Amino acid sequence: MKITTKNILALSLLFCSTILIAQVSISGNIKLEPEKYKAIKIEEKSKNIYYKYSFVKDLENKSKVKTSLTVLQIGTNFSKFTDILIIKKDSLEEKFSHLESIGNKEINQLLAKKSKIGFNKNVIQDLKNKIITVQSEIYSDKYEYNTISPSLNWKLEKNQKSILDYKVRKATVHYSGRNWIAWYTEDIPINIGPYVFGNLPGLILELYDDKQNFHFITVGINDKKQKIYKRDDRNIMKISKKDFLKSEKNFHERPELYLRGTIRGDSNIKSLPYNPIEIIKF
Repeated sequence: MKITTKNILALSLLFCSTILIAQVSISGNIKLEPEKYKAIKIEEKSKNIYYKYSFVKDLENKSKVKTSLTVLQIGTNFSKFTDILIIKKDSLEEKFSHLESIGNKEINQLLAKKSKIGFNKNVIQDLKNKIITVQSEIYSDKYEYNTISPSLNWKLEKNQKSILDYKVRKATVHYSGRNWIAWYTEDIPINIGPYVFGNLPGLILELYDDKQNFHFITVGINDKKQKIYKRDDRNIMKISKKDFLKSEKNFHERPELYLRGTIRGDSNIKSLPYNPIEIIKF
């Protein structure tokens, strides 16, 4: 097995997930060629909505909730929803890509970011053409799929409350196997929100499912100039949404099959907790 930066990162994170430790670090005198980095700028500036994201990773241990900070970047023609730590990780990868080699110091910096990512997807919306591009990783491989923006048939309700001094109204919808509750504000007439949700008379400031497995709540809004970019690495595999979700499920059920080299098929590697935001029956 050829040792690469992405293989070390992926194996370390799998090890971390399997034995339930918070973080793992690499030691020794490692010298590796950095991963290639390429990204396309699709918007120069954006309005930024920051959400605290909480989710139940393991349904057998629902009291253990993981949190992270996510951001919805809204431009003129595109929006992007992602984890703040993905942006920071990408910044490190871009910086390291200019070096001749990287060692355990740089690898541990990347591990520190990757191990804490909560929302492990880039969700880019073409607002004019209603096309969503999702980029994500399964083990050490990068994937991308396109899908149509969902036409959500919300039920608008009379309930009201305040979030960050904005008056918000309640709406409910069933989407992809879950019942969702949204709180939106007409004071910000932007009809999108976290992940792929939108199609309401205003910006979604809070979103959660009725089982409280996933929860997004706005913690800040600004107009700071921040470019919206899309990763365009040569090794991103473009597949269908159905095939991606199948692969994601297979990885969690049989992670040993994704290991390359002599440990492939190692029965000591246990299945990983799997609680997807979209429940799809295959």
